[in-house]
Amino acid sequence: MRSTSSRRSAVALLLCGTLLWRSATPVLAAEAGASTEPALLLKYAAPDLTDPSARQVLDPIPAIVAKELRIRWLPVPMEPSGRDPSAGEIPVPDDAALRRIAGTVSRASERMEKVESEAASLLLEEAEKECRSYRFTEATRPFLAEIFLRRGILRLWEGKASDAEALFSRVLALRPGFTPDPALFPPQVLSVWEAIRHRPVPEAELLVESLPSGAEIFVDGERRGVTPARVRMKNIAPVRIRVSHPGYRDAETTGQWLPGDTEIVRFSLPGDRVARLGELLAGAAQGKGGGAGPLVEELSAAAGTSRVAILMLEKGAGGEGLRTRLYAGRPSGQDPALLGEKAFPEGKKGAELAGKWTAETLAADGWPRAERPERRWYNSFWFWGIVLTAAFTAVLGSGGGGGGGGSSAGTVAVNF
Repeated sequence: MRSTSSRRSAVALLLCGTLLWRSATPVLAAEAGASTEPALLLKYAAPDLTDPSARQVLDPIPAIVAKELRIRWLPVPMEPSGRDPSAGEIPVPDDAALRRIAGTVSRASERMEKVESEAASLLLEEAEKECRSYRFTEATRPFLAEIFLRRGILRLWEGKASDAEALFSRVLALRPGFTPDPALFPPQVLSVWEAIRHRPVPEAELLVESLPSGAEIFVDGERRGVTPARVRMKNIAPVRIRVSHPGYRDAETTGQWLPGDTEIVRFSLPGDRVARLGELLAGAAQGKGGGAGPLVEELSAAAGTSRVAILMLEKGAGGEGLRTRLYAGRPSGQDPALLGEKAFPEGKKGAELAGKWTAETLAADGWPRAERPERRWYNSFWFWGIVLTAAFTAVLGSGGGGGGGGSSAGTVAVNF
């Protein structure tokens, strides 16, 4: 019985010692992490670099530098988004919505039969507004065509033939195979329809403007000019319009337009402070003045740290490889100091070399190097190995001796 108890004690001692040794490492790691200093890294790639090429080099650098320096990177302060908050998914009409639209158009038809033009016009406007609140589908297009047809008839009643022609053209664009039935429509309507039947189908026309102007316009990813510009829409479906300008964040919106629609789409582009900073530093390198200090101070204050590094990436001399310039922020709104510049190859190898060079250069500027935490002697593997081995041996030894110590006089104890 004593031997079994000793073995259990040895196993328990071994497990406790292992847990104590394993718990030492997280404590040391926590102590090391708590001593890191917050820092901000601003990365800027020249416009002539492709995005994948720049990301392949710039993205790994923060992790490489963080291993060499006693810092932790803070997220770059962001400006408000340039995305239109109302530009979400356009809902598809359900059965209830289609029944409401059909009911409104039906009531408008009844008012027209009673020659109540004003009431009919209001009901048609209500139906069109609800149709436009949903995605244009095969279910809503017939309603829209009917709305424009009846609005055109109302314009003929008012003596506005040109307005009627424009509305009938929109009907033709929505329902290319439609022809008014002579048994249902008066000669006046048939005459206007015949006049527009062979005309080009109208398209939606947008005037896209931006502040500042000169931004590139992209419609569903396709470049369509520079603001301000008129953009025509052929498809009767939701489209995404995005504008892009160097030094500013992109802005975009999603919308849908019907044939014959005209609208002014305006964008106010939020400034991209990092891109603006890159332009200022690039100009300063070419002797075109500075002025980057206040912007760096603004970003530094927004991030909550005084340590700011700016890494600029551009094509190397003759278009071969890449060239990196490293700046460090200075207090009191002074322009950032150029710490050095160096050429690197493209790809992962260039990223590794650039990261190590950045860490060494920042360390030479006074940034704290990473200190390898010294493991205390009682937290080392060899110490616990010796202690556990000695304790295990002692427990087993005491258990083995107990088997022969309980003999009485005149008897021989035999241990099996």
